[in-house]
Formats: sequence, C-alpha cells, structure tokens
Amino acid sequence: MKKLLLTEGLLACFFLALLIGFFGKYLGREREGQETNANVSTEEKREKGTIWIDAGSMSERFSPLQYQSQGEKNVLTMCFMNLLSRDADGVQNNKKIGQEWEEKDIEASHILSVYNEKEQVTSITIQLNPELKTASGTAVDADDLLFNFYLRCELAGVEKEAFQGIRIVGQEEYIYGSTDPEKRKKEIQSILKKPSKELQKQLKEEIVRAGLQKELEWVKSLFQEEEYQFISSKYKEPKDLFAYYYAYKTKYSAKGKTEQQVFEEIVDQYSWHYDWLTKVTNENYTKKAQELARAALLKQEGKDTVKQISGIQKKDSRTIVIQAVGKEDCVDKLCDFWILPIDGYGDRAMFDGKQNFGFCRGEEQKILEKSYGRYYGTGAFYAQKLDAERIVLERNSHYAGQKAKLKKVVVLRKNYEREKDIVEDLLVQNVDIVITEDSEELRDLIKSRATHASYLIRKKTIETEQPENCLLYRTSYVNAPSIPQRLTEYQSVFGTIHTLKANTL
Repeated sequence: MKKLLLTEGLLACFFLALLIGFFGKYLGREREGQETNANVSTEEKREKGTIWIDAGSMSERFSPLQYQSQGEKNVLTMCFMNLLSRDADGVQNNKKIGQEWEEKDIEASHILSVYNEKEQVTSITIQLNPELKTASGTAVDADDLLFNFYLRCELAGVEKEAFQGIRIVGQEEYIYGSTDPEKRKKEIQSILKKPSKELQKQLKEEIVRAGLQKELEWVKSLFQEEEYQFISSKYKEPKDLFAYYYAYKTKYSAKGKTEQQVFEEIVDQYSWHYDWLTKVTNENYTKKAQELARAALLKQEGKDTVKQISGIQKKDSRTIVIQAVGKEDCVDKLCDFWILPIDGYGDRAMFDGKQNFGFCRGEEQKILEKSYGRYYGTGAFYAQKLDAERIVLERNSHYAGQKAKLKKVVVLRKNYEREKDIVEDLLVQNVDIVITEDSEELRDLIKSRATHASYLIRKKTIETEQPENCLLYRTSYVNAPSIPQRLTEYQSVFGTIHTLKANTL
C-alpha cells in the first residue's frame, strides 16, 4: 500500500513538474513578447460585450447604394439585410413563397420566380419576412420595397444598370417619362445641342467643374510622389502644371495668379462644353449630360407622362410582383441589394405608391449623399457613431433573426500596411479580429517564438478571390466555436455577426 502511495506521489510530482515547466515556458514567452512589444496592455479598456475589429480596407465615404471594397461590404453586411439569401458558395437559396416562416429564420424574403418562354419574361414574387423591422422598430413592408426599386432605377437613369443589366418591364418608359423612349432620346439629343441657360449652368457645374476639380487633385498628387519628379520638377507649382495640361486656350499662362484663379479661369474656358473636356481628359461625359438633360426635360409641364414602372405591382402589404426581361440570373441580380427603409432614407410623406415613391423625382442624388455614412437598416447592428478613425455599431434589438450576443462592435479604420502592425495590435489588445491578405511574412510572425503570437492568435483562410483572404482573431477574447467553421466571401464572420461571442460575456 505504501509503495502504491509512494508511486502515486512520485507520479503526481512528475506531472506537477511538467505542468509548472509548461507554464514557466509559456510565461517566459509572455515576458519575451512584452520585451519585444513595449506597448502590451495589462488590461482591456473597453465595455463588456464589445469587440474591436478591422473589417478590411475602406474609403472615407461609402454607402449601401455605392461601395467598392470588401471591407466596406463587411460593414454594410452587419447593418443591412440583403433581399437575397445565399449559401456559403454564393448560390441564391431563398425559400419559396408559401413556406412557413420559422422563428430562427433570418431570411429577409421568400421568393418565387416563373419564366414565360413565349414572352421571355420572368415573373418574380417577393414576400418580406413579417418580422422585418428597422433599428427603431418600424415594420418594413412592400412600400419599402417599392421605394428601393424605384430609387435604384432613378439612380441608374439612362445607364440601365440598376440591377446588373437586368431590365424590368416598363423601366425604360418610366425613366424617359414617355411611352416612346426612342423619340424621347432624340429630344434629349436636340436639347444638348442647344441647352437652355439653366441646363448650361448644370453642365458647367456638374460635369466641367467637377471633372477639372478631379484633375487638379491628381496634378497636386504628382508633387507629393518622388517617382513623378521628372514631371513636377519642371513646374514651380501644381497650378502651372495644371494650366499646361488642361487650359483649353493654348496661350494661357498661370504666372502671377493664385491656384483658385487659375482653376476658375480654366473652368470658364470650357463653359458648358463637356465634349471639349473629353478631348483633354479622354473621359466620356455623354451619359452624365444625357442624365441632366433628361431630368430637365421631365420637369417641363406635360413631358412626364409615365408615372409608374408597369412591371412592378404591389400585391399586398408584404408582397410585390416584378416582371423582368429574360430568364438567366433574373432573381440573382434583381434582388441582390440591401433593403433601405423609407424611414431613415426617403420621405414617407412623399409616398403614395402611384406617382410618388418616397422621394422627389430628379432629386435621388440627395438620398445617395444622405446614405454616405448612414448605416441604419434591418441588420443585426446599426451605426451609432462614425468618424475618421472608427465606426461604432450598436446591437439592433429589433433584428428579425437571432439577436446579437455582442452589445457593440467597434470597427477600426486601420488600413494596415505592414503585417507586423497587425500582429502587434492583436497582441497588445488593440484589436480582436482583423481581415487581411495572407502572406508568408504574416505566417512567420504568428509562429515567431519572440512574440508568442502562436499562443494568442488564430488564423483562418477565407475562400475568396478578394485580396483580403484570411481572418485573424485573438483567442483570449473571441470565443473560437462561434467563428463559422467554413469561411467564404458569402459565409463570413460579418454575415453571422449575431452569433459571435466574446469570452467576457
């Protein structure tokens, strides 16, 4: 018995020594890490239930109506529900009309499509989730859908690209305000040959001035880059190079004039002639000019004779039916957008569902401007505060799906340039999740004994063609099982943000 007890005691001491050795080794690495990273935080300075993330690169201004990068899309995904549901591979998988809505169902809509081969038109019925609400608790219904479709048609204007090339029956007639679009196009061409004084002013301000302002900023940037010194060194100031490149009158001189004087005088040289500017910049401004002329024409009394899109019909308070030209990808492209509520983006007083759809026709650009930096929709979160350094998202208690476990998500506008800075920020607890581009240097940094990063950071690869193709998260703060097992462009942490947990919860 004593021998058995002695043996058990020796074994216990042995395992205790191993355990002490392991933690001693880990703590040693911890100290090494603190020596290498002098700014290591000793405690978290954040609210309970808050997570800090870098969602990827993003510009200063982006909108649910106009965005470019994957980072911007990640932020918008947290704040808005897309009308279209997709699986992890990006395949559209909305349930059909008539199927039961489940409590755990987080689809924004049920969709049914039927193709008429004779007419070559697809009929798409869209029924909204009865639990769909804005962050303030206002129900989102068929009127909001009409607002979204009409708004996007107006923003696209003569381009016809509101829905990735898919055209709604009657869309063109509505855009031109006439049952004879071809005749209306000829009217627009005629107007542009001899524009009114009011239209001339618009062409000058919105095309010529805006175009030259963009070119002036480009010229100024050349003086800040060493590789362009072979050009900039020949000119004393940016205004001189700008005058050389863009003055329409070849003998024009910027000598003795301020930059603003030079700019205004060159704008005056072009006046409203956007086609002259095309010769200099090689950019085509025709579509923009046609859009301005179309808007001016529709303001004339008796010219706007088509008030509705014939291919959009409201069926009931939660359902609309759309007739789209074609078969392939009609649903996939037509319904792929985030739902913007009238309350918050449009004007409910200007909606009657017959001639007015929540905004004044011709003033849709004002809604676009309003949407920059306003992320308030039907998603799991909504933007409570935005500035140049961060976007603070609050939990949406009216979200149609499972309510988010996190109270707040702080999106940091880091735009990292070095892998070393990413690892450093994760280690010193300045950020919990980072979406970035995978690299050999990043992998080496995580494995590095000097920073003990491999103990504290986990990396998961995202199946995507986007540059930002891996997720890094801090294991001491992010609950690993709440991270989706398979990450793709469509099945991301941001699309399932309501399921994410922090270890302090």
